[in-house]
Amino acid sequence: MWSSRHVLLLTVLFLWPCPSAHAEVLVRWDLDQVPATDSLGISTLVLPAANTAAVQDALRKGYRVLLEADASAVVTLKLPAGPVGGVVVKGTLSAQQLRALRRRLSPGARVISTIDGGSWPHVRLNWVTLRGDVLQVSSRTAQPWIENNGARLYLERLRHPDAPGLLTYAWAPITVSDMHQGPALENYLVAIAEAGTLGGDLLLPLHERFQRSLVLGHPVARAEWQQIRKTLEFYSWDLPARYQRVSNIGVVTADADAAFLILNLLVRHNLPFEVIKPRELASRKLDSLAMLVVIDQPDGDQLKVLQRFAGAGGTVVLPGLKGPFPWHANPPVVKTDEQLTYHVGSGLVLERTQQISDPNIFALDMRQALARQQRVLEIWNGTTVIASPYEDAETGTLLITLLNYAHEASPIQLRVRGTYSVVQYETPDTPAVLIPYRHSKGQTEFVLPDLRVGGRVFLSRHASAN
Repeated sequence: MWSSRHVLLLTVLFLWPCPSAHAEVLVRWDLDQVPATDSLGISTLVLPAANTAAVQDALRKGYRVLLEADASAVVTLKLPAGPVGGVVVKGTLSAQQLRALRRRLSPGARVISTIDGGSWPHVRLNWVTLRGDVLQVSSRTAQPWIENNGARLYLERLRHPDAPGLLTYAWAPITVSDMHQGPALENYLVAIAEAGTLGGDLLLPLHERFQRSLVLGHPVARAEWQQIRKTLEFYSWDLPARYQRVSNIGVVTADADAAFLILNLLVRHNLPFEVIKPRELASRKLDSLAMLVVIDQPDGDQLKVLQRFAGAGGTVVLPGLKGPFPWHANPPVVKTDEQLTYHVGSGLVLERTQQISDPNIFALDMRQALARQQRVLEIWNGTTVIASPYEDAETGTLLITLLNYAHEASPIQLRVRGTYSVVQYETPDTPAVLIPYRHSKGQTEFVLPDLRVGGRVFLSRHASAN
């Protein structure tokens, strides 16, 4: 008999020839009966610490066991007699609690925290925004809204660069049918591909109906699981962690969490960014950035940095901040109800008269404010595609990871900054192939023949790099 009273989490580990080239996906399992280790190719289980019967059963079957516990229950956590591989903590532990927990665990055991607030990635065709005091619903022809976790994963890496937490979320059915049937195969693939594209570990919940079918060995369920495993293997290399993130927009704020919606819409519109704390502005290298979006009121020293940045050809954006500012010595070259534009050296300062009320419109405006040569990448025929650029400083190889949230195969046209002589494209279903390209005004343009869910593009300046 199956029951949803107990929750099991299965860790899927795929090891590759290179020791450091591995990643993990935690899969939530809700039924009392767990498939044999050979059925799913799984070596590790994460089980609720309170479910002692399941813990002992998993240990007897040879699983590597991780215990799941709320942060409030860690102090009284009872460890089983068998070896424990670690603890998955839901919530936040103090430094003292963390040290005490590690002392109780065996050497090498892991303590993994979870990231709250995630949402199952999907396309929402219509969305509602508040402009003034009026609710507005997007039209059917508007660019679709994408529920994504890009900003959440970025902020987690910003807070915990050495040990980021585990992204987790529940299945949110859109229709009554979805509630009973659960996620389709494509929904699982998009969830896995998003974590692999944007760089993060994932706890993937399997719907109870799918779990039941896997336990019973239904052919369709087994075939879908093989596709899921193939996608897991593709992203198990965790390539974003080996490259340096490429960005051309700096968001200057001391409170990145308060700017979450702005950051999330920058991700949505493929505007790669980095967050800069105001006190670090003077010491940061800004050469790689084309734009600074200043959320917090700048002081005198910061204003000098902003003026130098604009004078060197950059664009400074100040949404709703009040002067006086040093560039006010000259009148604006363009003045509208929404914005004052100042020329500073070879760059611009854009003073927006109001604070950011609609992050979506703001992100679109920022994309328009960037000149063609300043954009890291541009995408056509891909309104539901999000891409993340990364670079290897030693070889100059540019890695672009892409995800089509609509999970519909279609050709995608890209233009990236820089001239490259080798363009390779791969997906979970196809090995790497060479893609034709053309150079135009210092940029490389090419078309991906079909991006159904996720894919990777490698761009090199020399064939020997690949």
